Amino acid sequence: MAFPLVNPSQLRSPSLTDKTLARPRLLQRLQESASRGCRLTLLSAPLGYGKSTLLAQYAASLQTPWAWYRLDNADNQPLHLLLHLHAALGLATPERDLVAADEPRLWSAILQRLEHAADHFTLILDDLHLLRASRARHYLEQLLRFGPPGLHLLAACEGQPELALSHLRREEQLTVLDARELALDSEETRQLANSRGAKLGTDALYYELRANSEGWISGLLFWLTAYREQPPASQSRRDLRNVTRQAYAYVTRFLEEELLAQLPSELLAFLERTSVVQTFDPTLAGILSGQPNAERLIRQLLRRDLFIEQRPGERVEYRYHAVLRGVLYQRLQQRDPQLLQQLHQRAAAWLLEQRRYSEAIHQYGRARDFNAVLAIAERHTFDLLRDGQINALVDLLSQVSGQSGSDHFTLAITEASIVMVTNDIDRAQACIQRLQQLQREGVPRHPERVQQTIAYLRTLLAFLGGNLRHGQELASRVLLRYPQRNAAGSVLKLNRARCLFHLGQLGAARTDVEQARQELESFGFSGFVNVPHLLLGQIELAQGDSTAALQRFLALEHKSPAAASRNFYELFHHLGLGLVFIQQNHLEKARQCLARAETLALGFPHSAALGRVLHYQACLFDAMGDSRKAQARWDEVRRMARQFRQFGLYRLAGAWRARQAVRERDEDFILQWLEEWHWCQRHYGEDLLPEEWLAYAWVQRHLGQPAVAGQILDNLREQAEEENNRRLLLDLWLLDAALRRDRGEQPAALACLDEALQLAAGYGFGQLLHHEGRELAELFRQLLQPQVRRQAGLERPLPPREQLATTLAGLGSEGSAHPLLEPLTRRELDVLRRMARGQNNQQLADGLFVSLSTVKTHINNLFRKLDVTDRDAALRAARELQLLD
Repeated sequence: MAFPLVNPSQLRSPSLTDKTLARPRLLQRLQESASRGCRLTLLSAPLGYGKSTLLAQYAASLQTPWAWYRLDNADNQPLHLLLHLHAALGLATPERDLVAADEPRLWSAILQRLEHAADHFTLILDDLHLLRASRARHYLEQLLRFGPPGLHLLAACEGQPELALSHLRREEQLTVLDARELALDSEETRQLANSRGAKLGTDALYYELRANSEGWISGLLFWLTAYREQPPASQSRRDLRNVTRQAYAYVTRFLEEELLAQLPSELLAFLERTSVVQTFDPTLAGILSGQPNAERLIRQLLRRDLFIEQRPGERVEYRYHAVLRGVLYQRLQQRDPQLLQQLHQRAAAWLLEQRRYSEAIHQYGRARDFNAVLAIAERHTFDLLRDGQINALVDLLSQVSGQSGSDHFTLAITEASIVMVTNDIDRAQACIQRLQQLQREGVPRHPERVQQTIAYLRTLLAFLGGNLRHGQELASRVLLRYPQRNAAGSVLKLNRARCLFHLGQLGAARTDVEQARQELESFGFSGFVNVPHLLLGQIELAQGDSTAALQRFLALEHKSPAAASRNFYELFHHLGLGLVFIQQNHLEKARQCLARAETLALGFPHSAALGRVLHYQACLFDAMGDSRKAQARWDEVRRMARQFRQFGLYRLAGAWRARQAVRERDEDFILQWLEEWHWCQRHYGEDLLPEEWLAYAWVQRHLGQPAVAGQILDNLREQAEEENNRRLLLDLWLLDAALRRDRGEQPAALACLDEALQLAAGYGFGQLLHHEGRELAELFRQLLQPQVRRQAGLERPLPPREQLATTLAGLGSEGSAHPLLEPLTRRELDVLRRMARGQNNQQLADGLFVSLSTVKTHINNLFRKLDVTDRDAALRAARELQLLD
């Protein structure tokens, strides 16, 4: 065997430039993993997700020793691996004869180097998936099992490495970041474009870029390269087509060179044939590929991490990344279009047999079999909605447009069903006209169903347009006239509930939506019921029952429909969890849930749900104190809502944006919003959103009209108490406190804040210091002081310390290094530390040169501030709060 030479390029991290995208969120995840003592942190994703760059960024941020090692195929020879590890750790190159004769001695030198390294040493391994030989893997497994305590391995891998990792999972010493976490979010997409000099005109283009690439950074970089090389005349969709076409050509070539050319012919053929469907299970994969053992090939795909996503549920399904699927489909279409048609027919027949109607329709449409499309639509109109594949239904309508029978009555009902989910106002209006025309021509059966369908479309238009009272009254009239129990009637009740909820009538809304949910579940609408579940969860959150809302949304996770991956209805589950976590002040969890909801919304028409998701992201950013991002999100929501004429959402986002404008002293926006508010009041009278009334009250206070603000407050409080809307009551107590403080009524202001504090602690609201509450922080600090409470006549005891710490997280005094709400004095901290060393009262008095009575006073103050009754409990609480570090 030839003596291996050390390759210096394998020991050098990639260079970083000023164009390298900063990813602080992921770097923080890596830092947290290391600080928790994880032995291995693994970046597991297909090629092109920026794994190596992220490792290089992390290495550059380290303040402790580290070594870099990029593996290649030659490292499957143990001697090659050990020599490179030896060199990576900075050890002197051994003599050639010694190395060849004594591999164990080389390994021993590596272990000794690691044992004598600093307390924290990071070994960074790139391309770990290339290490397959058992003897070579054995050395890394030894490090994972028996390496020194301060050793942290950080590795990048395509797929799961062929290493024994179960013991690390068991001991919670393994952190894995997969493609979902490495994918760029919308903000990172914008930053990447800006770093490459591509200032796109509207936020919608950034969202579309992210949706089409699913956050795959290499795909985005190819698009930006094409944009730079072929600058479009404008940023209209038409002018951007050439950019997208060129980018697709670059991506195709990249995947051909880096991925497809390396694959065995059997695996490549399997990929191409299964690319005709959006998702597949082993049975369908076997039908399409003609392979009797499709599961074996799927396992190979998963092991290689070939842009395949596993979606376990009622059946295990798999999905390719949209970019790879498009490239594979195009290859097959160019080489054998006849085979492609046959595969579509095979897929459609199997999907129809499995009652997956929307996917079957999509496949028959691609096969140009429009008779089959119309036959399915005729028999399974409402079944089509159960799968949540809304895009497939939209495709159906475009495919049959102009075909024989395309004005079929059942297709009109199908279109109405799509509108119910996508919230497309233009399509809804056209659908109403179409149904009315068919009605005039004579409907052979179920005339009440037509009336109900027209009515639920009209109530949907009223809800989306913000004409809430009209929507509620219209639904009531039609339900009274056509009481038949069917899906259309259930949706009418749901739409009425939506209108009632946004008018602040929680009790009536809950009755309607609960009945609609029960009926829809009995009809088998397992996916669509996520929509009423979201509304029920919002009602529970408004009434202060976040525990029930959390359980509701967690239960939805286990009841997701047995439909294709990235089901439209999943986003309501993630959106609901995000709202719960915002209310409970678990803001990072909320960010993750809303990011998943955004990803799902991006895969469907913008009018479907993206605007609402962005609104709640803005609320989250505002709660986190990031006013710049909050403002940008609300401005984008309003632009998008105006474009799609969803004026209810436009007004909701405007109300929140107005409250922010008051805090930011943004007079221009306040004046603009006031014009819109007065227009709404002229048209809708008192029937405005509670959020709009609340925002108007804050604006009036800002404009020096406290009497107007106070009158609105009294009206809203009456409604909030009647409907048990505790979330609104909380906001009103904060507004009341601000108004009373303005008038110099300090005890009354404190009493209002005490009501807010007791309400928040009693019902799990973690939002007292969000939004306007942040400006009342000093008043909250005073509220916690016993002397101030006595002077204000506040007799109720404060909530327990744990509840206060959660409810008023981060309130500590300016410059305070610890999280106590009433901070310890310097002398009290000294007493606490001496107590931790075991000193008794006399020793404390002697050491501090004070009397015993003074020591007892300090100790009593400690007990009160820590909410404990003895020394042991005080020391336990101090350690929990990290006061003794």
